[in-house]
Amino acid sequence: MLVSKVHCELCGGEFDRRSSILSSGEGVVESGESPLDDLAAAIWVQAYDAAWLGRDWGALERYFARDVVVMLAGFSVTITGRAAVLAHLRAMMCGAEVHEYNATDLRGHSVREIGVITYRWQLDCTVDHHRRATSGRDILVLRRAHEGWQLVWRVQMSPNARAM
Repeated sequence: MLVSKVHCELCGGEFDRRSSILSSGEGVVESGESPLDDLAAAIWVQAYDAAWLGRDWGALERYFARDVVVMLAGFSVTITGRAAVLAHLRAMMCGAEVHEYNATDLRGHSVREIGVITYRWQLDCTVDHHRRATSGRDILVLRRAHEGWQLVWRVQMSPNARAM
């Protein structure tokens, strides 16, 4: 059993993590038999966010299953497939300067090979010389793979969406 120290940005503490590590250089959480709990979800989201914010497209690609589906806020646009999702993120980041981004209220849960992560996010950025602040909630569905947890479905909820 592998034991490693993991620093949690959410609470500033360090935790022993058994059978689930943040691999060096790639940032992919290797799943082993570990559940996708709140801590594992925070580690996964932090590494995923670091990849897209850092425009590390090679690292980001490893987070997506080949058949990933992303639904944008309002369910107005659906993007299907790893290549299409990466192209969308590249286009979104082209000409964008991120001033601040944070993810909070992270929750993780898994049953066997399927994991779910929910969290709130806030983004302050400049796109085409226009500064804007936006926020929302993401719901991620992940599938356990040999490489670690991979995103298979993501939906962005608008900040005004209410839980039923």
